[in-house]
Amino acid sequence: MDKRARKQMEKYQTTIEEYAARIVAAHERRQATKVPYADLNRIYQKEKTHIDLAIQECIDNSWFIKGPKVEEFENKLSEYCNAPAVGVSSGTSALLLAYEALQLKPGDKIVVPSFTFMSTPEMATKLGLTVVWVDCNLQNYTIDLNHLEVILSRNKDIKAIVGVDMFGHTCDWDSIKKISKNIPLVQDAAQSFGSRYKNKISGSYVDLTCFSFYPAKNMFCYGDGGAVTGKKEYIEFIKMARDHGRTEKHLHQFAGWNERLDAMQANILIHMLSKINEHNWDRKTSAERYDWKLNTDTIVTNTDDYFNVYNQYTIRVQNRDEVRAKLKEKGIDTGIMWPIPCHQQPAYGSTRYLPNTEKVSKEILSLPIFPYITNYEIDWVAENVNKLI
Repeated sequence: MDKRARKQMEKYQTTIEEYAARIVAAHERRQATKVPYADLNRIYQKEKTHIDLAIQECIDNSWFIKGPKVEEFENKLSEYCNAPAVGVSSGTSALLLAYEALQLKPGDKIVVPSFTFMSTPEMATKLGLTVVWVDCNLQNYTIDLNHLEVILSRNKDIKAIVGVDMFGHTCDWDSIKKISKNIPLVQDAAQSFGSRYKNKISGSYVDLTCFSFYPAKNMFCYGDGGAVTGKKEYIEFIKMARDHGRTEKHLHQFAGWNERLDAMQANILIHMLSKINEHNWDRKTSAERYDWKLNTDTIVTNTDDYFNVYNQYTIRVQNRDEVRAKLKEKGIDTGIMWPIPCHQQPAYGSTRYLPNTEKVSKEILSLPIFPYITNYEIDWVAENVNKLI
């Protein structure tokens, strides 16, 4: 083929590629008119080969409960979080076992935010602990430090404090440590796996950190799963407590629980751990596009001390329920975390007034964000939100 013919062929090739790219873009624009809140199937299709192999490997080797894959995941998690780690059956069991590891006794007071999922106070209640409610702040929805100071000044017998990282953003742990002095701290990091606070990875800040790998989390498995990281003596206790209090097959040191991480989920989590930094960066990039496109000042952005992994991308709107309904009409799914604060749930029925928590619970709205969400989907969501706020 002479030079002229080759040049003409390259021109045609470029034209074909550009045409194909336009077809793909047009397809994405059409798809963008219907946006899921989270798309687990989209992630699965990207990771299908690895996920399917992880499951099949466990079946082929009869690895179901405990075993080498659970141990391998725990070692990799420990390396990632720079702290001893133990796998457990869920984020809820992680909290239960963390509270128990602190050797808290029935009646002991534990500070817990009301703006959280029910399991955070629930596990304290199941152990007979007395929950002392703390408000959230209006900046990133983690613990209100001023309210925490008031609580500690009025209650000299607080035995533990739980800080809940919200929507991918960690608590201000240095300030909490300064206020709390030597009171044991538990980090509920169900929504913040891979986040950073002052260049330290989530899971390495405090006495105990609890993770959930429920499918809605940024670090997830295909079922229930969880983990605890923290001080070695606590982790060694939890390794026994999750498995009926035993150290050997027929030797039980105390009455424990059945809260073990199963091998299939552990093997899946080994792969998901290898993808978490990529997925978190994808979420951060998507969040930055929302920041750019949205006309609101209620978003939570990254600052110098924090790396937010955006487990949710959350805004506040005055007419939240109306906005949500109209977005649904446009094919846009959203989430609410949480419309009824824990202290106002029938399970507690507290008359405690927590002004920030009660305000936020009426206004909070989480927009679609997940790995592989397209720019067209983000733009479509932002365009419709801007029309409504």
